[in-house]
Amino acid sequence: MEYKIINNSSDGFWEDGKNKSFGLGKDLIIKLFKNIITIKGSGVDAFLERSGKRAKVSKEGQVMKGMVEDKDRLWLSDKVEIEFIDRKKIKFKPPKINWNLWVGILVLMTLIVLIFLGWKKRTETNIENNYISVMLGIKGNIDKSENIKSIDPETSLKLLNEAKEKIQSLKDNKIHENEIAEIKKIINEKLATGGSSDVVSYSEVYNTKISDTVDQKYDKFLVSGETGILMDSTTRKVVEINLNSLQLNKFDVSKEILNIVGLMTVNKKIYVYDGQYIWDLNNNKTADLGEEIFSKIYNWNNSWYLLGQDGKIKKYSNNKVDDWTKSEATVNNLPVDMTIDGTIWVVSSEGKVWHYEGGKSVAWDQSARIWSEKIIGISTTANSDVIAVLSDKKVYVFEKSSGKLVASHNFEKVGIVAGQMGNNNQIYVLGQDQKIYKVK
Repeated sequence: MEYKIINNSSDGFWEDGKNKSFGLGKDLIIKLFKNIITIKGSGVDAFLERSGKRAKVSKEGQVMKGMVEDKDRLWLSDKVEIEFIDRKKIKFKPPKINWNLWVGILVLMTLIVLIFLGWKKRTETNIENNYISVMLGIKGNIDKSENIKSIDPETSLKLLNEAKEKIQSLKDNKIHENEIAEIKKIINEKLATGGSSDVVSYSEVYNTKISDTVDQKYDKFLVSGETGILMDSTTRKVVEINLNSLQLNKFDVSKEILNIVGLMTVNKKIYVYDGQYIWDLNNNKTADLGEEIFSKIYNWNNSWYLLGQDGKIKKYSNNKVDDWTKSEATVNNLPVDMTIDGTIWVVSSEGKVWHYEGGKSVAWDQSARIWSEKIIGISTTANSDVIAVLSDKKVYVFEKSSGKLVASHNFEKVGIVAGQMGNNNQIYVLGQDQKIYKVK
C-alpha cells in the first residue's frame, strides 16, 4: 500500500518516507505498514473516508490500528488530506494499436522493396547490355586483327590495343569476371607476340638429315650472303652449304679447341670462339679476348665487336679490348644477341631492341615486344631496311626507320634453333627438326 498527499494546508505536517510515517507535529503520528496504519493522537483528530462515509479513527492518548483499502482517504485535522493507493489493483492497460498507422507503414515498406527490386533489375539489365555491347566490339576487333595480320600487322596491333582499352571498361563487372579474364588473356598474348600466332609463311630449303652419315644435332647456324653455316658443338662438325645450289663442304673443329662458345664468319672464312680465343678452322688463334666471356661476337670492318653478359659492348682491334658503349648506354636486360649494319643492334631476353651508333644509344620506337617467348637472335644486313628478331617460335620483322612491325612468321610447328638474314632481306631459319627454311 502507498499513499499520496492530496491537500496540505498545515505548517506542522511532516513525513518520513523511509519509515512510511507522517503526522502533524508531535500531536498526531501515523505509520503505514503494508495496508495497516497505526495512529497515535494527542489533541488532534484524524478521520478516514471510505465509499463516501467518514469516521473518526483517533482517540486522545490512545494508539489506534486499522486496515486501509485502495482509495481510502485520511484527513488530519481537516488540514491535510491523504489518499491510499493499492498498486496491486492498478491494471496495466496496453496502448491502443493504431492499425491505420501500421497498415501505412506496411504499404510503404512494400513500395520500398518493390522500388529496390525494380532498380536492381534495371541495373543488372544495363550491366548485361553494356557487357554484351562491349564484348561484341572486342571480339570484332580481334576478328579484324586476325583477318589482316599477314598483310597489315601494324593495323592488326592497333585493333588489339583498342580491344585492350575497351575491356578496361568492364573491370567492375563481377558477373562475367571469368569470361573477361579469359578475353583479356587472349588479347595480352596476341599483343605480346605482335598480333596473331597463326601465320605460317615459310618453305623448306634443305634437310640436313639427307647428307649426314651420322645423326647430327646442329645447334649453331649462320648466314653470309647465300651461304649457310651449320655447327654441331658436340660432334664438332661444321657444314657449309650454298643455299641456292645446296652444294656442301664439311669441316671438323680441332680438338685443341676445348670449348665452342660462338661461331662467326668473316669474308667467307669460318671462326670459332672458345671463351677466350678466336680460332680459324686451320687451328690458328687469331685473337685473345681475355678472360671475360662474351654472349656474342661480330666482325665489322676487320674489328671484333663483343657483347658482354652485362650488356656492355667492347671492341677488339690492334690486339686489345676497349670499351665501345658509353656507361649510360648499357642494355638493362639480359642481352641475347647482336647484329651490325654499320650501327649495332642488340636484343634483350625480354624482346626489347637496343640501337647504338658510335657507342651511344639511339632512340628507337619499337612497336611490339615479344614477352611470352624465348628470344634467341637478331639479324640484319647493311643493305636491308628491316631487322629480324627471332624467338624459339616466330620471326618478327621490324622496319628500321620507324620500329614498325611489318611482318611476323609462325614456326611453332617446327620450332627455331637459330636464324639469320641473307641477301635481299631473305631470312633463313634452322628448325628444331634440323631442316633449313626460308621465310616467304
